[in-house]
Amino acid sequence: MCVSLPELFALRLSKACLIGIIDQKMKTLNAPGDLNLSRVLRLVWQVKGISRIEIAQRLGIDKSTVTKIASTLEDIGIIRAFAQGTAGPQGGRKPIQLEITPQFALALGIEINPDGIIVVLADLHGTIVESLREEHPCLSVQDSFNRALERIKPSIEAKGVPLIGIGLAIPAMVNASSGTILQSIPLCLDSPLEFSAWASETYQVPVFVDNDARSGCIGEIILKRGLEPDNALFLLAEIRRLTGSSDSPKNLSVGFGFIINGQPHYGNDFTAGEFRSVLWKEGSHGQFKSGALSLDKIGSSKSVTDSVLLELASHVALLANLLDLDTVFIAGLPDDLTRELSQRISEEISRKWPYSAPRRTEVIPASLGDLAVAYGGAGHCLQRFFSLPNIYQRSGSGPSVKESLEQIKS
Repeated sequence: MCVSLPELFALRLSKACLIGIIDQKMKTLNAPGDLNLSRVLRLVWQVKGISRIEIAQRLGIDKSTVTKIASTLEDIGIIRAFAQGTAGPQGGRKPIQLEITPQFALALGIEINPDGIIVVLADLHGTIVESLREEHPCLSVQDSFNRALERIKPSIEAKGVPLIGIGLAIPAMVNASSGTILQSIPLCLDSPLEFSAWASETYQVPVFVDNDARSGCIGEIILKRGLEPDNALFLLAEIRRLTGSSDSPKNLSVGFGFIINGQPHYGNDFTAGEFRSVLWKEGSHGQFKSGALSLDKIGSSKSVTDSVLLELASHVALLANLLDLDTVFIAGLPDDLTRELSQRISEEISRKWPYSAPRRTEVIPASLGDLAVAYGGAGHCLQRFFSLPNIYQRSGSGPSVKESLEQIKS
């Protein structure tokens, strides 16, 4: 029997009660045991192959407590033993290595921009199991979101496992905490849109939304399991339509995302990363000194290309040196322009560094290329799922983490 999209997601949710899991893990701590359970779960996710003894040592928890928690998580099915480690110098029993069960659930990430949609489906290891792209002028965020879900629906049905959530990444100012799209020039949104509330109610599954460049940051964090990099910049530079209209001219669009001390940086008003060149003047139509940075000039006109890449590289170098960044990730440009921009940024970082000791900022392409932003949407779901309960807020009356996870199994 064929089911509609809302029915499909409702079916997954009734099986898993995943909203309860996300809400509980994000906002309350029902009991001290919940914190230890979450700490163990997160560590197994971060360090594939870790043993119970290593967990106890790293977290400072009694071995018997770790054994009990690990057994509970194995019974639920979210972790599994997959290999035996090496016995210690004294011999004895070989430790059992643990890992997250990758197909226990899935995370869905969607990028919507004026040129189209990119969709990524990832397992709990953060491995991409499905992806698709479609050129599709965006005249409505909701319509493009619905279209993306229609396209990925057959793959979700085929996998037959719950979704922990859907993450949307868009070129906009976004209050990621409330799920509100505040404003978007490319998507022609002039007033706030309560997107997460609408989408979560429509599809009966947790839906998160964030800025596209910041989502790229989250994707890089997830790929490293939150263990590194500590401080980085994600530079998203794309030659795309100015708006979702099919006859809109294309121009160079740039946004920054920041990782500070291992976490995405949002700023007081969720506007961190919005860019306009310091050389910009009244009358310019883009973000740079010259507003006419169209597709037919970037990459084909050497003088225009040299000028804009140097202007952009100078801004990135300033930030890299001021913030002592470990890494600059570049996404959105063709390979040849990415290489050229990377070289210019590295040169500018060195040239504008005033001390004799060399800078150690690595400038590299984004890990997942044109899938980086959509993957960050899926990563947003994983980040929340494997987060720790907030110990600074009062306990609630909802189900414990253990109870919520057991509802997935049932």
